[in-house]
Amino acid sequence: MNKKLNLKLIDIQLFIFLILFCFTSNGQINHVVFDDDFENFQNSNAAWLPTTNYSFSAGFSGNGILFNASSTTSLLVSTPISLTNLLENTIAMSASIKGENLTGGGNDGMVVQLVATTNTNTTRYYRIPVVSNTFDWTQVGKTLKIDADVIGLSIQIGIYNASGKFWIDNIHVQVIAEPMPPARDPNIPINKTHMGMFRGMNVRSNSILKSDLDELSYDWHANTIRCQIGGDQFTDGLLRPDFDAVLQSELTRMDTLVKWSTANGLHMVVGLAGLSQGLFTSQAAQTRLIQTWTLIANRYKNKEAVWAYDVANEPVVSYQYPYDYTWPLDNSIQLWPSLAEALVNAVRSVDADKPIIIESLNYKITLDDIKPIDFSIPNIIYSVHMYTPQQFTHQTLPGYATAYSYPGMIDGTYYDKEVLRQLLQPLKDYQEKYRVPIYIGEFSSIRWAPNNSTFNYLRDCIELFEEYNWDWTFHAFREWDGWSVEHSTGYYDPILPTTMTDRELLLRNYFQQNLAQTTFQKNESAICFPNPANKEINITTDKLDFSFGLIEIFDFQGKIITQKQARAKDVVKIDTSTFSDGFYFYAIKNEEGKILSYGKFIKNKM
Repeated sequence: MNKKLNLKLIDIQLFIFLILFCFTSNGQINHVVFDDDFENFQNSNAAWLPTTNYSFSAGFSGNGILFNASSTTSLLVSTPISLTNLLENTIAMSASIKGENLTGGGNDGMVVQLVATTNTNTTRYYRIPVVSNTFDWTQVGKTLKIDADVIGLSIQIGIYNASGKFWIDNIHVQVIAEPMPPARDPNIPINKTHMGMFRGMNVRSNSILKSDLDELSYDWHANTIRCQIGGDQFTDGLLRPDFDAVLQSELTRMDTLVKWSTANGLHMVVGLAGLSQGLFTSQAAQTRLIQTWTLIANRYKNKEAVWAYDVANEPVVSYQYPYDYTWPLDNSIQLWPSLAEALVNAVRSVDADKPIIIESLNYKITLDDIKPIDFSIPNIIYSVHMYTPQQFTHQTLPGYATAYSYPGMIDGTYYDKEVLRQLLQPLKDYQEKYRVPIYIGEFSSIRWAPNNSTFNYLRDCIELFEEYNWDWTFHAFREWDGWSVEHSTGYYDPILPTTMTDRELLLRNYFQQNLAQTTFQKNESAICFPNPANKEINITTDKLDFSFGLIEIFDFQGKIITQKQARAKDVVKIDTSTFSDGFYFYAIKNEEGKILSYGKFIKNKM
């Protein structure tokens, strides 16, 4: 590996000036904040103090520096960084390191970190994890956000309360994301993109049955399903050589779900799960994802059953880019905020209106590292998945052996509804700051948590979601029975109980509220038949107290399809032969425009 720059030809005073002020003339993306490859002994000695704590040695490429502690001690050096245009920026720091017989761990050990002083005179550390023992040259890195309360910043490297030999070379710091925008006017209304609440379930697109969805709509009264093209079985996703063939096959299956949901009135969130895996591995993978969403949006833009597009399920940063950052940065790979914006632009190029859902990064229940999409672009929704604390929700699953009760002590911390409220407060703050809608795409807990704890947890979560007016979809309906609310709390008990569980009743009670979300109450004094309808429907008005009025037919999104005059004690025939298959409302108004009765019917050619 060749050095990026031979500093021996640069004037020493100029180099010292640059390193002390750290090249921070602006905070733009890809701007280099700090760089030292230790090729010029004099310049590095002037920057890293005290010089007695290290020596120059062979580095990863050319020269590096060595910290050599024969017994447990601390050998630390640091150099300042200017904060000019850095506050609330996301930066990436990396180094080449090597170790020999290193001891120490936790807060002790080998140090590559930023040290910040805050305006409350406290010290904050942003550390790259470094292993102990013996290892050859390797690159390590981390991205981090410089908090707004920082008033002083420096890089610190060396050995802290440890022993052994520790080599460092090629320290590099670079801005990789711009600051979050300022708060919007608090008087701007939060546009949820629809009236009322959307409450529903996640379903597995490649295994759910039509009878299941019909039951979910007509019996449970859920109004929303969230389903992923390809489900979760394609873990290599965007990297698959047969991606296009798999996508087409899965889209054909999704077309069927769209048809079913059109018929039974369910609103659909269509997303990518397994087929979006690998979205941070290469520019080619990201290009494939963008092209895929152009195709999906073009396919479903006129499908009223499709409420929103979820462009990537649980986006997780791949090793090593960008959160395990190493130099040099591959700038062809976009970070999630810029990739999300590219996906939004791709969808909007073919579909101007349908809501687009942007999920949090790395399973977080906050959005503090997601820069909002341009506010002039309509119908953008931000989403998180609620499995916090995961030691509780995933208990007894691989990696989560301990069983916990809720409310109670979970992994050393007491959790109850108020603690959940505190955990969700940053999400609420984000919503209030930017006036954007929030959607809880998934939440759940393993059904056999002791003391009926899953019921307690689900109840508290839903109460908070309802209080905050956040749409939600439970995970999951008739998928893996570990998440099932229909099964008992028995450990892997496969037998369905003869009566509904309290978890099922909890969801059903909230879904029941979906029936009362219109601006008027249902009145059975009018009768609509046949239902389901084919070529026409008949609506009787003989029980209504009015002389003259109007019948309006509108779809489940509130768009009026047709109108017809009506009189009392009449049977009004309405032609439905040109209606698309689906779910419709009718409303009967008197001469003053007051709604006297309403109901629903299904148009089905079958």
